[in-house]
Amino acid sequence: MAELREFAVTLLDWETRYILQSISNELQRLKTIAESSEDPDEAADAGNDYVELSGLYESLSKTAISTFGSQITDYSNQEI
Repeated sequence: MAELREFAVTLLDWETRYILQSISNELQRLKTIAESSEDPDEAADAGNDYVELSGLYESLSKTAISTFGSQITDYSNQEI
């Protein structure tokens, strides 16, 4: 098993929003594949990736909301 390592990064609010929105979009794509793929291996892989990525999204969004406020997860194109 690989050694687990970590690193810290500092992000501005707009950078954080882009990352969270990108992860959110990828979660939606993976969910669609997991629910609609006729290939059981592809569906299983997408489902597993969804579970792993959703944990990352939860962790990042929790920290982002406490730092920037709940508007950080508003991905609409309307002015905030």
